[in-house]
Amino acid sequence: MNFLSLIWLIFAPLLIAGVIMLPVFPNHQVRVRRFAKWFASFHFLYALLFLAFFDTSLYGMSFEKELTFFGISWLKSLGISAKFAVDGIALLMVVVTTFVVLITLFMSKIHIRSKHKLYYAMVFLLECAVLGIFCSKDMFMFFVFWELSLIPVYFLVSQWGNSEARRAAMRFTLGSFAANMFLFFGMLILYYYNFAVSNVLTANIESLNMDEKIYPVWFQVTVFVNFLIGFVVRVPFVLFHNWYADIQSKAAAPVNILLSGLLLNTGVYALIRFNMQVFPEIFKLFAPVLMVWGVVNIIYCGALSIVQPGIKKMVAYANIASMGFVMMGLASLNATGFNGAVFMALASTIVYCALFVVISCVQFRTKTTYITALGGLGQVMPKCMYLSLIVCFSAIGLPFLIMFAPKLMVITGALFSNLEQQLMVKIAAFVALLAIAVSAGYLMYFFYKVFCSVLLEQWKKLKDLSPQETSVLSALCLVIIYLGLCPMSIVQIYQSVSSIILDVLQV
Repeated sequence: MNFLSLIWLIFAPLLIAGVIMLPVFPNHQVRVRRFAKWFASFHFLYALLFLAFFDTSLYGMSFEKELTFFGISWLKSLGISAKFAVDGIALLMVVVTTFVVLITLFMSKIHIRSKHKLYYAMVFLLECAVLGIFCSKDMFMFFVFWELSLIPVYFLVSQWGNSEARRAAMRFTLGSFAANMFLFFGMLILYYYNFAVSNVLTANIESLNMDEKIYPVWFQVTVFVNFLIGFVVRVPFVLFHNWYADIQSKAAAPVNILLSGLLLNTGVYALIRFNMQVFPEIFKLFAPVLMVWGVVNIIYCGALSIVQPGIKKMVAYANIASMGFVMMGLASLNATGFNGAVFMALASTIVYCALFVVISCVQFRTKTTYITALGGLGQVMPKCMYLSLIVCFSAIGLPFLIMFAPKLMVITGALFSNLEQQLMVKIAAFVALLAIAVSAGYLMYFFYKVFCSVLLEQWKKLKDLSPQETSVLSALCLVIIYLGLCPMSIVQIYQSVSSIILDVLQV
């Protein structure tokens, strides 16, 4: 197992991004793309090796490594280090991240026609940042990667999007920067007060548990809210959600796939790692509010999805709505709900990446994403229609597909939650159950309008999916079906982590 190094896993994409940007590297579209795809393929296989050698019975972190500079730890005298490790949740997020990057690069061929070196370098820079977020053991190292992720997102949206993309990218960057100021302020307070109480300088996330007997409640609430604001912008949740649909509607199609697969999971992971584990008592205090917030997210964003004129915004709002189930599961404070929440985050990544792949194929052929301009494409694109049907059924939560198990686990977890506000929790679970029917409405409306209505004259000569597009969408559908049939194959990987977190919460 010595050949498995998190340092290489995290920083190899950064190294490749640097190589691509070298002046001596050929500025040739085909060569750059092939080089990027070959690396992404090997990188994904390397990530799978970590999964193959991961001990699911182990309580705690695995594959721990420290990045040193000439044998010296980074800011050791301040208790800050570049240490990396993964548990079951982080490892699954890492594997999904490398898979999404691979899918994105395979779908980039037909959409990215300019600045190829910069594009692939930014994709790998974003991958490095996201992997660093999932693997960092140090709070400030986590923040470095968290901030770093903003740079490639800005360029990916602004340089290859439509005419309004630059403005949308700037709004996202400035909004995220403002939220990150709350996050950084909370980290500084936490770091200082932890030293004041323990007389030990440390930024190790595992050492920062806030004991209510030592830290006053008002202090914990203040820091908790700062962290919460920093993270819910990234997930995103209602009140902080507009940026996501905005940049998804204006970004290039492969960038849609990348953003839906990478950004949202970083927010979910951060909520678990910081708000749940560092502030367990305050998380329990806020749990009823967070559960209601999750339900509002499901209903409100589901309603917004129905009225969107474009399929990109429709799917983006549906994606945000699915994050409401994640919040519900976390707030239920039991193993069933928590396991469902993590599974839901992973399942949403796969399903909504697949939906954006479908949109990518449709947009490339029709040059439009407006629902009223589409119709009857199933007659000329049957392969796309049948594969899209599997994806839409999965997004609804049809049994034996990937979304069914996590939605069932989240709602069951909410119904059997031990929160004091039992009536409110039961109502929230019932409303979420009804929201699944609403999601069936807008997802099947999307499918019907694009593939099953009257075929318009201008679309009669469209070609069906290419072999590469068919392979990509088929691979996603196979994952959707396999994890729908064998959901416990995923859950068992992070069950030990679930037990640790629930023990910390004392529920």
